[in-house]
Amino acid sequence: MIAISLSGFFLLCLLAGLFYAIISVFLGSFTGGQDASGTDAGGAGHGISGEVHFSPMSPMVIATFVTTFGAGGLAAARGMGMAALPAVMVATASGLGFGALAFLIFRKVYSATQSSSEAEVAALVGTMAEVITPISKDRVGEITYVSKGSRYTGPAKSMDDTELAKNTAVEIVRVVGNTFYVKAAPR
Repeated sequence: MIAISLSGFFLLCLLAGLFYAIISVFLGSFTGGQDASGTDAGGAGHGISGEVHFSPMSPMVIATFVTTFGAGGLAAARGMGMAALPAVMVATASGLGFGALAFLIFRKVYSATQSSSEAEVAALVGTMAEVITPISKDRVGEITYVSKGSRYTGPAKSMDDTELAKNTAVEIVRVVGNTFYVKAAPR
């Protein structure tokens, strides 16, 4: 059986947390789907997703805890020569403190990003679009629209439950979550 010292355990935690952070950056896992921050990065075309749900148990917060737990424990055990129990207490306090700080910072950044995204979505009301997948009264279709020089697509429903065929010009009337509500464009 392999015996590992307390300092070795703290060093292992520190290195594992750092390794995870470095790999995450290189693999780009900070965005897309359920991202490393713990938010739902889904949504249609424009990154529309309703509310930000940032978890204190997100991978980045956990990685911050593990890294600073290891660093704090290593500093306490080796640097300050503390016994096992006080070193574990310092490590735990360090991990919880920095983990909480990481959570607050990520939540603030994602909330600010979401607020600006919601403002952009609100500005789409009145935008002309085109149906690319037919919209029936009981089925969601798809539209394409241009915003700030880029073409986007998104799920769409008819505002008045009328059927809208492919290639029909429509106007975006409302946006709820990631769904666009449209009506036939005036001729």
